[in-house]
Amino acid sequence: MMKLISLAALGLGLAACVPTQHPSYLVSAADPAVGTRPPTYSPVTAGVRGYDVVEPLDWRELNRRVGPGGDVERGDSDDAARRGR
Repeated sequence: MMKLISLAALGLGLAACVPTQHPSYLVSAADPAVGTRPPTYSPVTAGVRGYDVVEPLDWRELNRRVGPGGDVERGDSDDAARRGR
């Protein structure tokens, strides 16, 4: 009998912690008055870039192009060393 009373008290104590109303973010999905964006067409291939086969290039030049401050016409010492080889 004592176990039953303690379990009932525990159940009532836990029930007091449950919110009485549903959170608004759960209820708003079922509210027909909430505005939504109309569906738009978006092609599957939108944003796809073509990557064709190209000739091999010098890796130093490619690194300069994609690196910070990628100035190809700089004339670094690497260029002078490469020309001397």
